[in-house]
Amino acid sequence: MDSASLHIAIFSEHYAQSPWCLAELEFMLQTGTTIIPIFYKVQPCDLRHAVHGKRIYVDAAFAEYERKGRYLKKLEQWKMALNAVSFYIGDIITNEDDEQRVVKNVVNRVLKDMKKVPLDVAKHPMGLHEAVEEFERISDECHSNVQIVGIWGMGGSGKTTLAKELYNRECSSMQRCSFLFDIRDAAQKGLLHEKQKKLLEDLRFHAPSFDHVDQGKGILASGLRSVSVRIVLDDVDHPDQVEALLPVKDSLVSGSLIIVTTREREVLISCGISAIYKMRVLNPSHAKQLFCWHAFLQPSPRSGFEQIVAKFLSSCQGLPLSLRVLGGQLYGRSQMDYWEAQLEKISRILPGDITERLKISYDALDEEDKEMFLDTACFFIGEERSTAIIVWDGSKWNGLDGWERLVNKCLVEVVDEPGENVLDKNA
Repeated sequence: MDSASLHIAIFSEHYAQSPWCLAELEFMLQTGTTIIPIFYKVQPCDLRHAVHGKRIYVDAAFAEYERKGRYLKKLEQWKMALNAVSFYIGDIITNEDDEQRVVKNVVNRVLKDMKKVPLDVAKHPMGLHEAVEEFERISDECHSNVQIVGIWGMGGSGKTTLAKELYNRECSSMQRCSFLFDIRDAAQKGLLHEKQKKLLEDLRFHAPSFDHVDQGKGILASGLRSVSVRIVLDDVDHPDQVEALLPVKDSLVSGSLIIVTTREREVLISCGISAIYKMRVLNPSHAKQLFCWHAFLQPSPRSGFEQIVAKFLSSCQGLPLSLRVLGGQLYGRSQMDYWEAQLEKISRILPGDITERLKISYDALDEEDKEMFLDTACFFIGEERSTAIIVWDGSKWNGLDGWERLVNKCLVEVVDEPGENVLDKNA
């Protein structure tokens, strides 16, 4: 059993009478692998709900163990195991006519679960290996059996790419995994409960129909307390979204790993997530390789294009999104005049694919913070941070608080240079 990647458990009215079966069920849950339950002439709720004060198929068996003084130290764990598995998605057999249907369903589900398809990460994963190593170093410093780690960075910096690579590595041998994309967008559209349903489905938790986030939180709370999971919450912009999808994040089962990606550090701090990996722009070598792979289908510039490639790299500032988009737009263009025209154009306006992604963070600012950001972009690039703060304080704004809000959203940063803190603009 310890080497199996999937288990099938058949529950009948006599299941709880077998200590051997109960011990195996407890072990299955501890391994974190997928359990496909089959309920043979019982309902899932029979394993957890009391009828007139008794669970008719469970409590009688447990009362017998207690009367005989057997397995007393295990009874509570076994009760919890039965309660946990009752929330898993499974088939119910009520009569002989159901058996053929259930066998077919189980075979199809086993085939589906065993063919776990990894997420597509990146065609040219420049710098990804180094990012994974740094992330793992930070996560290893979590002095807890449950790891909850944030990935924080500006739009287009590779947060989702890194999260997908980590997800593939962590979930290659585990079935209770879920990657929830675009949570911010779902919340804005009032569809956060659909993300809850996707999470329940991915984790194989049995759930009744629901249409409200609070209902989903209650169902998730029961399931997440029962089994080790791997979950990625991608593009979160408010603590309430984490609460909706991880209502018991402080009571998760040992061995669980949660990754939260966001543009806003304050979201992670508000959720009590202290282990935070900050996305860095690519170093010059990786930036050149990524740009050239998209522009030339090779890791270095064509002969004669070295200088203009260097100018594009300077404009991209190591941002993977810009390197991919601009490199792709230049692919197949061999005329130097065209390259020079595009270089001049991006000094005035960025391609829509880049602008749309980067503008998300700006649009989320209030009016005062927008003014501060525009001041930075227009007047304070290369200036000391204290200069900007003095000007903002003189405008009856709280300059330091405003500055920290822009930093938390990855819109500006300080570039340390000898003897001074110099402002730079990220988006």
